[in-house]
Amino acid sequence: MIDLDSLFTTLKDSTKNVIKTLTGMDAVPGNTLAPDKNPLTSYVSGNIGMTGEMKLSLTVGFSETLITKIYGSVFPEEAGQVTIFHMGDFVGEITNMISGGLRSTLAGLDMKFDSALPTVVIGSQQIYHPSGTIAKVITFDVGGDSMFIEVGIKAL
Repeated sequence: MIDLDSLFTTLKDSTKNVIKTLTGMDAVPGNTLAPDKNPLTSYVSGNIGMTGEMKLSLTVGFSETLITKIYGSVFPEEAGQVTIFHMGDFVGEITNMISGGLRSTLAGLDMKFDSALPTVVIGSQQIYHPSGTIAKVITFDVGGDSMFIEVGIKAL
């Protein structure tokens, strides 16, 4: 089983790689916090569950300004016509990419995980994890705008 510090480092690295690849911007991780200490709220977020050596649930949340900036950098010709539903689909894809990076790293440690399809939530939300889950939040600054990842971990 992977230790939590390594898991959080892997999540940070996967997030930084995805954001850098999509936008050329640096995603600078902040501290790892308890969920009730998360100062950020999301405009749109993606949620995905993973099972294998343990159960993981990931929520990737974006501020409105950041997801608008990211979407516009990837789809500049559509930036003036974007709706929240376009952004929602895009956040689902970003969530898949971040969880894929995590799964790839874990596979290199001989830890196989399967994942569900991401769901997208528009607006702020309360994030729930199963009983007995350890939950932590990693905040990121991306060019002065914010995003976060909340991860729930439950050993099997």
